[in-house]
Amino acid sequence: MKVKRLINKGNLYRSLIVGLVLIQLLELVVPLNLTVLDALFAIGIAVLGIQNLSRSFQVATLVFFVAGLGLLSTTGLSLYGIATAIVSMVDIVVLLVVMQLFLIPVTVGKYQAAVEVFMHDHVHGPKQTYTFVMLVTHLLSSILSMGTVAIVLSILGDSIKRQVKDSARFSATAVTRAFTLGTLWAPGAATIFLISTVTKVSWTRLFIPCLILGLLGLVLAYAMERHQAYMQVKPSVITNNVAHPNKGHASLFGLVLAVIALLLLSFVLMENKVASSMDSVTLAGLLIVLIWTGLLGVKRGSKLPAFKPALKEALTAYWHQGMTRGASLAPFFVGIGTFTYGFQHSTVSTQLTAALTPVFSQLGWWLVLLIPIIVVLVSLIGIHPLASVALIGKVIMAMHISLSPLLIALSLNIGSVAAYMLSPFAGIVMIVATLLNVGPGTVSIRWNWQFCSVFLVLSVIVAVLLNLVF
Repeated sequence: MKVKRLINKGNLYRSLIVGLVLIQLLELVVPLNLTVLDALFAIGIAVLGIQNLSRSFQVATLVFFVAGLGLLSTTGLSLYGIATAIVSMVDIVVLLVVMQLFLIPVTVGKYQAAVEVFMHDHVHGPKQTYTFVMLVTHLLSSILSMGTVAIVLSILGDSIKRQVKDSARFSATAVTRAFTLGTLWAPGAATIFLISTVTKVSWTRLFIPCLILGLLGLVLAYAMERHQAYMQVKPSVITNNVAHPNKGHASLFGLVLAVIALLLLSFVLMENKVASSMDSVTLAGLLIVLIWTGLLGVKRGSKLPAFKPALKEALTAYWHQGMTRGASLAPFFVGIGTFTYGFQHSTVSTQLTAALTPVFSQLGWWLVLLIPIIVVLVSLIGIHPLASVALIGKVIMAMHISLSPLLIALSLNIGSVAAYMLSPFAGIVMIVATLLNVGPGTVSIRWNWQFCSVFLVLSVIVAVLLNLVF
């Protein structure tokens, strides 16, 4: 029975994920070509993990995978060619799995409590609270991805309810906008690295312009929401009855420092060409997690619970939830990776480029605005922004039109952000709607359409200016 329990589907799935990560890391230090072995692990993860995807994602994954094989067949199929196509985007999966490791020091250091205490002591009134919720969400989303949403709403939800009448709209707009704006630049987000892969624009070149767009979006989000009626409501005066949160936690400064250290170390590794952009962030993430967790163990004080039990609890949570959450989109990336590689190496790519280049060339600068609009419209019919970004980006980049790759990448990124907020089918919208017990359409279209419209137009204008500088 013990052997059967150890070799169940869940443990096999998680073991394959670990194997994929180890192979990816091994290829960085050992001059071996492990593409075929890498592909076998990726296929195993895709087969076991596809049942965890939504119906729309399952269909998209299968369609892209089959279409990719079909495109590859136009120039001849080979075992190595298929394996290369399958693993062409698994480095994104490895990155997301590694970034979920940040849950370990966050849990061990009880940083959720640190955020709650800081808010209790220093943040007062709806406007300050709105700003604080956005900043915390934006910061945490850079390393924890989707895990951020549940953390923020669980630890700050009660404080928000005490201060505003319409806490659902307050929470939904603050969290969805801050989270999706974080995907513009965050190393823990898949979007920017998918765009980097498709457009061949490095993360180091994208980072500063995308960070500027993200900060612009945060300012715009606050400016548009601050005049809403519930934002004028004064905070409750019954604060004396509210228990002060437990102070058994590490300093919030450590969390901020860890994010800064991750960004700096990633840049250093990239600039010294230690690895590719994605692999550099993966390595930086591993090192920061190890150092951060080690420091929490060394500096363990009387205010913090015993290190070993806390670490064991965090590791167990990562094994059962964090790792699988990080690899949740692995089947999709196998499918879309096969498709993009197949498209790039097919005769269809050449024919489509020849047919569409004259049309797109006539659009000129209007194409910069048209790209994000197409991404948004496609997302509204249920196609995930990652799929539309990959497809649209690959088609446009194959045409070699006069627009710079950076501007195309920024347009795709802007479109994905707007689509994440506006599509009722987007993961972030579904999670927020479920936690707040409101409809997905209310969170996305009713509460965010005005912001998305203004942000899309304004950010495209700023992107054109940024393209002149960077």
